[in-house]
Amino acid sequence: MKAWLFLQTLAFETIGFYILLDKEMTQMHWVGFISSHAIACASFTFLCWILLPKKYKTPVISSVSFLFFFNFFLPLFGMIGTAASLLVALYIPRKQSLITWQECEEAPLPQSPGDLSGTQFGAGALREILLHNDDPERRLLAVSAIRHLPKPQAVPLLQLALKDLSDDVRLLAYASLETIESQINEAISLFKGQFQYREQASKAYEIAQQYWELCYLGIAEGALRKHYLDQAEHYLTLANNISPNASSYLLLGRVMLEQQRPKDALQCLTQAMDGGLRVKQVAPYLAEAAYEAGDYETAKYYISYFPEQKGEKLSQIKEYWA
Repeated sequence: MKAWLFLQTLAFETIGFYILLDKEMTQMHWVGFISSHAIACASFTFLCWILLPKKYKTPVISSVSFLFFFNFFLPLFGMIGTAASLLVALYIPRKQSLITWQECEEAPLPQSPGDLSGTQFGAGALREILLHNDDPERRLLAVSAIRHLPKPQAVPLLQLALKDLSDDVRLLAYASLETIESQINEAISLFKGQFQYREQASKAYEIAQQYWELCYLGIAEGALRKHYLDQAEHYLTLANNISPNASSYLLLGRVMLEQQRPKDALQCLTQAMDGGLRVKQVAPYLAEAAYEAGDYETAKYYISYFPEQKGEKLSQIKEYWA
């Protein structure tokens, strides 16, 4: 069948070009050439359609029409191009590599804050090294690099490193956490001394912020965390007694949320908003306080102020409540 179609195509195309090249063209000669060329194209189209892989044969009308008209409007050259492309695609396919991964050179971990920027080693990459790398030296280097990250990113990773099987990794992580906690405690002592010398609202707020950071970073746990939250509340109350401030009320509201006191938190957060903060700044905490207090309508109202950015947690909460 294929051989017969090929010979038929060759015969009719030869006849067509014989008519075209051998005689002075009249209307009858043109009709003869076009008819002969059309029969050759139809035969060649059917031959090509048979050779096509299954997924290219459908839809039938589209594939047959394309093959026919491509060959018809490009006499001879269309057939040569189609035949060449089919032969190359069917009998000389592109080689597919059986290797699904490529080994890369192990990149050195950064050793200083300046080296950390502009590298592939973010918090996620360093966490993966701590969890999955079998080389204790590599994990030790990861802990060294983690120390140069911002505190909110570094503390959870250092706490993860405390569970490492290697003593060196655990000791370095513990020492790094101790350093962070010592820095914060030194700042507290400094601000307390300044506050005792002169009672200022700004100094009381700074002390409360340091206590809050110990809790927010997750360094303090259990009874110690409760003590730090109480101290933060105490100094924020002192700051507001000296000079009421929207930022102090906002932080006090967040402290009360951590203490599971949503109704008190609502009052403080409302005062923060009345003090000049925009609704969008306070809305996440007001929504949380209202939700914890069981006032879902108020929670839904404040959730409507959440941002619209795709992928953000607040936008996902907003979409869920919409």
